Amino acid sequence: MLKAVEEASVLVNKDRTKPIELDVQFLFIDKDAKAIRQLTAELTARDYGHLIGKSIHLVCAEFISAADGALALVKKHTPRASTAIFFLDQYGYTDVPSTLIRRIFSELPNSEVVLTFHVSSFATYTNDELVERISQTLQVDIRKALGGRSIDDVKQNDADWRRFIQGALYQALVTGCGARFFTPFFIRGTGSGHGEYWLVHLSQHPRAQDVMKQVHWGHQNHFIHYGGAGLDMLAPQTMGFMQEFDGGFRFDDVARHQSDSALVEQLGALVRSQPGPGLLGEIYAQTCNGSPATAHMYKVALERLVGEGDIVITSHDGKPRRLARYMVDGDKIETNWQAKLFLA
Repeated sequence: MLKAVEEASVLVNKDRTKPIELDVQFLFIDKDAKAIRQLTAELTARDYGHLIGKSIHLVCAEFISAADGALALVKKHTPRASTAIFFLDQYGYTDVPSTLIRRIFSELPNSEVVLTFHVSSFATYTNDELVERISQTLQVDIRKALGGRSIDDVKQNDADWRRFIQGALYQALVTGCGARFFTPFFIRGTGSGHGEYWLVHLSQHPRAQDVMKQVHWGHQNHFIHYGGAGLDMLAPQTMGFMQEFDGGFRFDDVARHQSDSALVEQLGALVRSQPGPGLLGEIYAQTCNGSPATAHMYKVALERLVGEGDIVITSHDGKPRRLARYMVDGDKIETNWQAKLFLA
């Protein structure tokens, strides 16, 4: 995180004559005193020691007990925006502090939360009894989705196990945390740790969600998900182990082609189904949780639909939009009824 901020500072200031100073506070919380001591040693060895107690704060406590101080620090440091990025490394699903995350979004609505879960830890404690409890909570027949197999049988196949995690658990997690926007993809390890972590990004703003998906596509070798390519990536038919991608959706060229094709078809159908014009930003916000596509990919698909005469996109002052690079959230999208009339 420290290096990322340093790199961002270089990028922000590379063309500026008067540099901008990024005033960022870092709060590291761990209940293990040994971990805090090790972190202190690492920070000192990497020439960050002089910042401890100033912009770097180390707290030896559980996150739940340290939360009041953390939220107070954010509010004091950014009184207007009240913004922070929370990286919460959870070892298991039962440790997720969903009520606390709801509080974060309530008190710091511009913040983002990134949860990582060690996939192997799910396998350690997840059993058929837990599956039944989750099925009742979500009102989803997980047993049917698993093809009648036991959870122990599902654990024998990495792909099936990860589909179970993504398809069955994300709903309860997102609902419990009160996030409007999320991404539920996996971090792929190397060697024996392949696909080791499940990464869930939670926010209240579609722009934050879009930026996170840009990261997934930009670092395709490290991410994967088990689902569809278009607007229904987490629908039962794409999560029901009838996987169209061999080995999962890998954010590579094959996945990009599938996504582009699916978006053209599904966005066209979505626009045609609407009773009247819709706004580009609203269409993205309403559908982005169910798609691996970025906002730019949406615009590329819409550009193609405009070029084929299926839809019309106009700016706020009525000027036609034809190219993706000029499209903005406030643009109006509607079916090209004139073309449909001629076709009829």
